Amino acid sequence: MKKYLTALNIVFAVEVIVVALVSLGLIPREAVLALTGLMIFYIIFSPVEDSLQLTIMSIPFFVALPISESFDSMANWRILIATLFLCLFFKKGISAIIIKDSEGRYHMKEKFKHYSVEYLILWFLIIASLSILAASYKILAIKKFLFLGNILILFVIIRNMGRKKEVILNMLKSAAVGGAAVIAVSLIQLIVSFFVSLYDFWQFWAGKVIMAFYGHNLSELLAHSNTWFSYFLDKPPILRIFSVFPDSHSLAMFSVFSLPIFLGLAIYYGEEKRKKTFFWVLAGLALLGTVLSGSRGVWLTFIPVLVLTIYLFFWKKISRFFTKRALFSLLIFAALFILSSFYAPLYYKSQSLQGKIDKDALGLFSRAKSISDLNEISNKTRVQIWGVSLKSIGQHPFLGVGLGNYVTVLNEDASAAKRGASAHNLYLDFAAETGILGALLLILIFLEILRTSWLVFRYSDEPYFKMLGLTFGLYFLWAMIYSLFDVVLLNDKVLLFFVAGVAVLYSIRALAPDIEKNKNSI
Repeated sequence: MKKYLTALNIVFAVEVIVVALVSLGLIPREAVLALTGLMIFYIIFSPVEDSLQLTIMSIPFFVALPISESFDSMANWRILIATLFLCLFFKKGISAIIIKDSEGRYHMKEKFKHYSVEYLILWFLIIASLSILAASYKILAIKKFLFLGNILILFVIIRNMGRKKEVILNMLKSAAVGGAAVIAVSLIQLIVSFFVSLYDFWQFWAGKVIMAFYGHNLSELLAHSNTWFSYFLDKPPILRIFSVFPDSHSLAMFSVFSLPIFLGLAIYYGEEKRKKTFFWVLAGLALLGTVLSGSRGVWLTFIPVLVLTIYLFFWKKISRFFTKRALFSLLIFAALFILSSFYAPLYYKSQSLQGKIDKDALGLFSRAKSISDLNEISNKTRVQIWGVSLKSIGQHPFLGVGLGNYVTVLNEDASAAKRGASAHNLYLDFAAETGILGALLLILIFLEILRTSWLVFRYSDEPYFKMLGLTFGLYFLWAMIYSLFDVVLLNDKVLLFFVAGVAVLYSIRALAPDIEKNKNSI
């Protein structure tokens, strides 16, 4: 028991308890100010490695700071990550030299080859910053630029810290804690929704939980309009599980990114049956989350990833040991998708017995009856928005309309940004905001990440790193294709978790810079 009573675990437990109590409305929101102060104190006076673990574990529990009545939506992760960066800078120093050679020395080596993603990110940020000049609402542009920059600081921190396998493993375990927490909240949502009316659940979650995590503005918005339900004309609505996120699509994406973590650790604990089983169960529950999220885009874009995995399974140059497990994890999704059909009838019965659904209120929601329903309003709206986006790109091909200024594409004012105005396509969104070059750089960054995940899988010397590389590539490809239909990657918690995963992947890659030289020996 003593080995678990560490300062790190105690602070994290306090964070979970305080956030839970605030979310339930049992203690005032101002308690998170004291909590954030405690976490800053811990980060300053603890080893940087432990502070980084706390930061990664806390990603699902980051909350909005109630600084004032008019300014209560700034998340505390902004301050915590900046504090962690300063601690790393003053305690250990920040270095661009993060590639290790065969003799164990760190140095710059064949710059673009080993630092390609950093160069691409730098150029992307340069283009994004230049687009601010073209922005009609420069405050919105600056806010989004600072948002992206603040999150990318985590990438720099992990790349500097992840120079040993032990440190990387601890980061993976920390990420698994965050992923498990998201699953736990999802299960609680699912269970509770069988015992209370959807209307009561909706009003409580918007008024209490969303208020704690995202602030007053989003709480007010989601109390009147959200995407939490699948709505049918002839049946009661079904809750789309969304956990700690403001929408179910974010849960689906977070679940996709947590899968490589769980599967990698399942391989790591291969000799310990209980722990291995535990992580396989978490992987299955994460896949269930993508099913019960009700995200049609995630369901649809799963298909090409499954086809690719089956192809890899029969490719003789690939180790069957890993492709079998990757294929099995994807087949679990298909099985869960089929089994979830039993969930709907149970849910209909549960809700019909309560008779508390406000049908007029639920009429606010437009939910597709099927993926192929071209007359469904959300599908028609997406197509219309894509058309408007392409027209805007043609008119502003170089710097776009300005980072964070997508509202101008729709001829709306700045207040529409708070309602999440977007192109419903990540690539069109950035092309419209930063120009064609900005979108191309984003695609190149994504392709570079895929390439690195492949290298880690093929030539890493640790089985759990190989599994992480393979599944990260497959599931990131899933996310890339899904981004054709949504911009959910820009949710702060999803993006933080994704950036942490990418940084870990590149940290593994940095441990073996001459990895390509092993091709002929494998």
